[in-house]
Amino acid sequence: MKVAYYDNKGRIKKTKFTLKDEVFNVEVNKDLLTLSVNSYLANQRQSNANTKNRGEVNGGGRKPWKQKGTGRARVGSTRSPLWKGGGVSFGPKTTDNYKKILSKKMTKAAMRSAFSFKASEGNVIVFEGIDLKKEAKTKIVVKILKEFASNKVLLIQGDYDNNLVLASRNVKNINLKGVNELNT
Repeated sequence: MKVAYYDNKGRIKKTKFTLKDEVFNVEVNKDLLTLSVNSYLANQRQSNANTKNRGEVNGGGRKPWKQKGTGRARVGSTRSPLWKGGGVSFGPKTTDNYKKILSKKMTKAAMRSAFSFKASEGNVIVFEGIDLKKEAKTKIVVKILKEFASNKVLLIQGDYDNNLVLASRNVKNINLKGVNELNT
């Protein structure tokens, strides 16, 4: 698959860049993409909500009334979930685990599907490199990406370039990720 190729000044080159068909020209598996995104979001989830059960609520140590002879129902504690001020029966706990695990094969296939989906829409563009060796200026990055900066842009960098990070972190629509930080 061939895509647009830009030089480090932001000008389009006459030659097209060839992407690997094993990654960018695979049949898109939408079910697997959905599964992968749901897994990612579930793994970001924190278990902060917490309720107390009948053993964790204060009080209720003594039996409210004797077992027999009062004509009332038998009761062992005032901290029963049935009582006001009692514990919660099946409430959330901080130990709840929302993790979902995908196999390595499925994760790789989902990434290939995501790349193929974006490439089929024509949303993949290759830059020769954004050269910021002299100075890390946001103005330079905006000038190079002026054609794309109105939309959301994901810049994927192979090697970590601190100057590129510094120059692009203040631009609203530009998101910079390393290759190892990518997800569906």
